[in-house]
Amino acid sequence: MGITQTTSAIMVFLTGLLPASCHKVATPEKSPSIVITTTNSSERNLGEISLTNHNETCLRLATGESCTLTPKMLDKRNVQIVLALESKNDYGETHDFAVTQVVAQTGKPLEVAVGNLNLTFTPRVTDE
Repeated sequence: MGITQTTSAIMVFLTGLLPASCHKVATPEKSPSIVITTTNSSERNLGEISLTNHNETCLRLATGESCTLTPKMLDKRNVQIVLALESKNDYGETHDFAVTQVVAQTGKPLEVAVGNLNLTFTPRVTDE
């Protein structure tokens, strides 16, 4: 009789642990997006951007898109900039991708269209 009672006690104990081992993982809620109100949702003023010759600079825009700028000095004042605009879906896969190449003067304001955005900024390029 002692073995039967011990076995029953162990079974009751293990049955009590079963619900504790099963748990539901809550799906994390998405954090709200930061929305910047502008007169036109496709226009972004990035201000002055410091760039280094031949080095990529990646900017995260408020819309969740990223813009990679790759400068190449042509002479003392002129710079060629390759802009790549990329947006990703909820799974991290590339949704939209657009590339534009422009020639600008360092220190002078520049307006350029990349994909569905019009970007305005002043490039400051150093040759380090």
